[in-house]
Amino acid sequence: MKPLAGKTVLDLGIITAGAATSALLCDMGAEVIKIESPTYRDPFRIWVSLRPEDRDKTSPHFGATNRGKKSVAINLKDPDGRRCFLDLVRHADVVVENFRRGVLDKLGIGFDVLKQANPAMVLASISSQGEDGPGAGQVSYGSTLECVAGMAWHLGYDDSPMVSGVDLNYPDQVVAMFAAGMIVNALTSVRDCGEGVHLDLAQRELTSFMIGDAFAAPDDNPVRGNADPAFAVQDCFACADGRWIAVSLPEPQVETLVRATGARDAQGLARWCARRDGAAAEGGLQAAGIAAALSLRGEEVLARQAWSSAMIAGPRGEVWKGTPFDFGSPLTPDPVPEFGADTTDVLQTLGGMGRDEIEDLNDRGSIVAPDAALVRTR
Repeated sequence: MKPLAGKTVLDLGIITAGAATSALLCDMGAEVIKIESPTYRDPFRIWVSLRPEDRDKTSPHFGATNRGKKSVAINLKDPDGRRCFLDLVRHADVVVENFRRGVLDKLGIGFDVLKQANPAMVLASISSQGEDGPGAGQVSYGSTLECVAGMAWHLGYDDSPMVSGVDLNYPDQVVAMFAAGMIVNALTSVRDCGEGVHLDLAQRELTSFMIGDAFAAPDDNPVRGNADPAFAVQDCFACADGRWIAVSLPEPQVETLVRATGARDAQGLARWCARRDGAAAEGGLQAAGIAAALSLRGEEVLARQAWSSAMIAGPRGEVWKGTPFDFGSPLTPDPVPEFGADTTDVLQTLGGMGRDEIEDLNDRGSIVAPDAALVRTR
């Protein structure tokens, strides 16, 4: 049995940080109910393109972070929609959110309200700067977070900081792993103490923590590309076929490099690599006992390794990010939830609502239940 079997998670997360957190909880066996607004769907649904003609195409980013979840459409700005949500809270274990700070309270569903509905509720609030940290009210993206967390200070070339990415960025990926672990821990605390828990997870702090060793002895000029003063040679070198090879050579191995290549330093190794194809350069250096590896393209990474669960094939054969957990069998992609497809079922089975009430809420726009007219009393 998976560790979170029998637990119910209400997922208010959008894009990556919140949604990826609840995806990990789903992988651990929880029933995850993704809640979107009729007036604002998760932008990841159409991340593949912002063109109108692509509006109904599901992006692989959305698929990877929302597979296996149920989808419920509730307007939390509407009083009746808010009541529907709180009805679900009474029977759930966890709420995950990554709204801008203050939004949950403005919607009337802050932690105090959730705790009144369910004293044993775990609320995981994921944000860029934390609930009350410096800059908590500022707009942030992965790029700005990497700068304020000190990560960009530690990367780059020629005195220029460098961010890890835009669509894919380090702070979002890091916080999902930490948040999932903290939620599991909080559920244990609730089980033992019966008291609800509000988790405050700041992407800035977690990103700084992950590179915290770099702060122990700050360097006035840390931006040095791939080089490391602890190594005689450490860099990526261009080969004759356009491939790049990474080499790390500690000082005691310099004579090994000389015997293998005739080169004694980075400049000499660069000339040696430039005369050889990448695979030949990699093989020659590895045969001499030198740490060397080709810089692989994404499709090469996938082809070189048999994946159990970390990477999976989507419903059309496309590559999706899977899960870091291995529960003994390969992970297969569960269906991606269509917007509002499970509203009726969830409001009936978890919220205890009847047919007439669901139809009325749907007609008034408090919820979106595509099959409201087909509701069966259970």
